[in-house]
Amino acid sequence: MGDIVVAERSLWTDVQWVSPLMTFVFWVAAVTWGLLTSPSYRYLDTYNPTISEATSHPHHHSTISYVMACVASAIFWLVVVLAVEFAVYRVGANRREFFVRLVNLSLGCLEAVLLTIAAANLIKFNVGALRPNFAAVCAPVLSADNKTYTCTTPRSMYEASMISFPSGHTATTAATALYTTIYLLWALYSRDPPANVTPRTMAWCRQALFFPALLPLGLAMAVAVSRVTDWQHHTIDITMGTLLGYLAACLCAFRVLAMGRVAEHAQTFTTLH
Repeated sequence: MGDIVVAERSLWTDVQWVSPLMTFVFWVAAVTWGLLTSPSYRYLDTYNPTISEATSHPHHHSTISYVMACVASAIFWLVVVLAVEFAVYRVGANRREFFVRLVNLSLGCLEAVLLTIAAANLIKFNVGALRPNFAAVCAPVLSADNKTYTCTTPRSMYEASMISFPSGHTATTAATALYTTIYLLWALYSRDPPANVTPRTMAWCRQALFFPALLPLGLAMAVAVSRVTDWQHHTIDITMGTLLGYLAACLCAFRVLAMGRVAEHAQTFTTLH
């Protein structure tokens, strides 16, 4: 008969750090490039203040700042994942596995956000689309023949209004929201239930908690709507930002959950003597 040997795997093997690290490098490169370059002047060069109604809306400060959106998204994710993981944690269970799962899930969420930000940043500066409030920010002065104009505000101000497409707020919150929702649905419908929960109770939980699992998507949608009502973005910017965030969330969630299943199957192996 063979003896069952449980292999103690290295943290370097169990923690899924390679892909997030590569994404982090990509994010640093994209953000650095954005800081060192100016948005494309493609739309600015063809802008006509006298007829461009879509960019003639008033300037309002953001209801939800980008920093606020990022911090709130991070806190929301951490509260959710900690609550769920502690809820299914069993007394006497392997703490190392608990820690590794928590880290891998959080790295996946972080990777989705970094991937989204990097992609959105590259698109923003290459497209150079004008925000709905561009005229108010630029404060243009027309020439005598009304054919040319000059922005009277500092260059940094009107260039910040030339990166409308896609919406960074929307993309970032959409990535976090969908990743969180996928995680919650996976925990409800695909994950093994806690040992102390009866099948009947779990069946009720799966019905009752479906709608709450969609709450992150609703919160992200509220952020997206605020970007339109604040005259910061056009609806196409919101649509593209949402698609970017959703795509990154799906890809990263698939990687994390698929790798997690592979790791679980590889933890125990049998050696014949």
